[in-house]
Amino acid sequence: MSLQDQARIGGLIALAMILALLVARNRLGRLNAASWLVVLGAVVVAGEHAQFAISYSVPIITTEGPMLLLPHARLHFFMAGIYTIIGLVLLCVIARTLLKEGRRSGWYALLLALLVGAGCDLVMEGWWWQHGSPLYQVFGVPAQGFGWEFLYSYPVAWITALVISYKPIFRERPAQASPMKS
Repeated sequence: MSLQDQARIGGLIALAMILALLVARNRLGRLNAASWLVVLGAVVVAGEHAQFAISYSVPIITTEGPMLLLPHARLHFFMAGIYTIIGLVLLCVIARTLLKEGRRSGWYALLLALLVGAGCDLVMEGWWWQHGSPLYQVFGVPAQGFGWEFLYSYPVAWITALVISYKPIFRERPAQASPMKS
């Protein structure tokens, strides 16, 4: 099976998991389902960005060998992959605690990760490597590469998480009596 077919199958599996969590959101709990959607998106990001940064800077991991980088740049490339994994773990902890508990700070943290992370991802893909996405062809950029089906599943998962968690987090909460008033 070609790498292109593997990316397509990975995209279909990720999409099926997003749909399954969306359908099961009432049974699982909206915030619980949303938190798992964040974890799913983080796994996609780790499998794409962190994996590339690490595997192409360590010659024993990939059969293609290391990228042609200066040793100093190679170290930074490797560490970018490591810090990507650390950041994704922290985002998952935020999702499985703050977002799952219905805290607005967890929702805003995910929104920030989506806007900055996916925003930069989409813009830079347009300039450097489109992963074969039809999105850029609308703007006259020729298709280059493959794998958009898998890579684009993380913004879909995170947007879905934000949408299904919005109402439980931002609904009107009943006013509570102040403990200072008697």
